[in-house]
Amino acid sequence: MLKTLSRSILLSILFVSLPSFADFNIDGKLTLTYPYNDEVKEIPFPISYNHKDDDHSFTIGSHTFSVTGQPEGYSFALLLKDNNYVWLQEFSKKEFESFSLTLGEHKLKLVKRVLNKPVKGDYTLTIDDVDYFFNNTLAQINFSFDDDGIAGISVYGMITSLGINKAKNPCDEFDKDSEEQKECELNH
Repeated sequence: MLKTLSRSILLSILFVSLPSFADFNIDGKLTLTYPYNDEVKEIPFPISYNHKDDDHSFTIGSHTFSVTGQPEGYSFALLLKDNNYVWLQEFSKKEFESFSLTLGEHKLKLVKRVLNKPVKGDYTLTIDDVDYFFNNTLAQINFSFDDDGIAGISVYGMITSLGINKAKNPCDEFDKDSEEQKECELNH
């Protein structure tokens, strides 16, 4: 009886102490606009964590990493270059002018807009309907994860907009050369 009880206690301790890892897969779509020749590139950009036995992998875009367990987070370093274009290693080997990234229900967008009060690089980063402006030449976009995928997104090195610094031209609120922008320009 004591032996059976000891085994039961040992087994329950093992089950309690085993880490649980939940896989997640988030479809993503990245659109990059380059400053030269109006080049636009669309790229699949998934974020996922998968494991099987002791093999764990984390994928972000086209990069896959072996990891020891589900990552708590991941960060992008967004660099504002001297020529007022930007670069983000996970997105492109060369600088670009703007991007739009959809990750499941989250939307991230960086666009150039001439605002009433100038901001560094004339850039506005919008994450889930919240606008940010560069405070430094280096910004960090941080993703935190839970068992279902993205638990939150935070930003460092940028200032949150108070909503009072609007574009000089209301049509600049739309993507460059988009149907919305063309329609806006016809009506103004």
